[in-house]
Amino acid sequence: MRENGFSCDEGMVYYILSKEKVPVKFDRELLDRTGALLADMRRAVQRGELPPPLENSQRCDRCSMAGICLPDEVNLLREMGAEKEPTQESNPEERIRMLLASRDDQVPLYVVGQGKTVRKRGERLEVWSYEEGKISEARVREISKVCLYGNAEITTPAMVELMQRNVPVLHFTHGGWFQGIALGMSHKNVQLRIQQFRWAEDEERSLSVARKIVSGKIENCRTRLRKYDPGVPSSVLTSLASLSQDAENASSLQSLLGIEGAAGKAYFSRFGEMLKVGEESFSFEERNKRPPKDPVNSTLSYLYGILVKELFSTLLAAGFDPYLGFYHQPRYGRPALALDMMEEFRPIIADSVAFRLFNKKELKDTDFIKTGIGISLTAEAKRKLIAGYEQRMQTEIVHPIFGYKVSYRRVLEIQARLLSRVLSGELSEYPAFVIR
Repeated sequence: MRENGFSCDEGMVYYILSKEKVPVKFDRELLDRTGALLADMRRAVQRGELPPPLENSQRCDRCSMAGICLPDEVNLLREMGAEKEPTQESNPEERIRMLLASRDDQVPLYVVGQGKTVRKRGERLEVWSYEEGKISEARVREISKVCLYGNAEITTPAMVELMQRNVPVLHFTHGGWFQGIALGMSHKNVQLRIQQFRWAEDEERSLSVARKIVSGKIENCRTRLRKYDPGVPSSVLTSLASLSQDAENASSLQSLLGIEGAAGKAYFSRFGEMLKVGEESFSFEERNKRPPKDPVNSTLSYLYGILVKELFSTLLAAGFDPYLGFYHQPRYGRPALALDMMEEFRPIIADSVAFRLFNKKELKDTDFIKTGIGISLTAEAKRKLIAGYEQRMQTEIVHPIFGYKVSYRRVLEIQARLLSRVLSGELSEYPAFVIR
């Protein structure tokens, strides 16, 4: 203001609760301090380096950016990396605060079937059917994404409203194949994408992330067998433990692929033992796809498809390019990074949903259509799978590293944010999500 000819010798701080105004004199000490802070900020921006996260600062409590910055989580992981092995005095539950920044109450809206249209009416979205009229509605502020299957439509006013609120609209074929996404100008973190492309071009850096992802996936497969397959031979568990360690030390992506393949063969050799259905039509012999040859494989393929689109939108929100991965190699149309991030969650999210639906007899033989080349799902079966998937994603667990309760949907976001911290140099290695 002084540079523009105004006399400005003091400012005013206004406290909303007490409705009190407190004058602040602009003396030389305050001006010098402000100038120094601005110079530090400009230098940080010019260097393109993130400042280290605050430690135990009250400013982080209920900060709207805490769920993105993850200050306590990043600091703990850096300490654990420095210590190599956490001591008994290092109790995450005592040092990590439960940050309440990210909303977990928003859920996806799924629209499945012919002749469905999504319309906007005030602050709500309504789903209409040509034959039945209005069949459901939801508040816009409670929706995290809209998933349209088959020939389901959405009106322009509804699309514009969702784009303004940064709510993605995902389009799928009737069979569940991901076709595309419509999203507003939600994220502009070009620096993260620059780092992502640099890491993807560096084979050793890519391998360092891929090792952790594959090792974490194998550990989660081993834990699932140990918990839900009482008759699993100790040799299978020992083999998976050894393969997880081999993945940590893999010398190339090719050898890592071989290790993952061996682990998958061991895991799926016991997959059928965790199915308690007693029906021959629901037996499991081996993993097959494109097209799946039995109901179990058809269910798994559909659930994996839902999970990868979830990670696709999560990575977009974090600022990544979902098509450029570190383990899965780039190929036209392949969401390689979303496939990377899905690996560690296959057994604990998608496989878990499949087991629950089959073992509780929610899926029946009539839910599957047998064709000459494979097995497909009925519309009712897809609704059951989506409902089971959403129930799993909203399930809260105690985070194995940070010690606070968090939903699986929030876990996916945390993992994406932590990966971005690895690429920025704040963390030395990617911490895969491994259940206990």
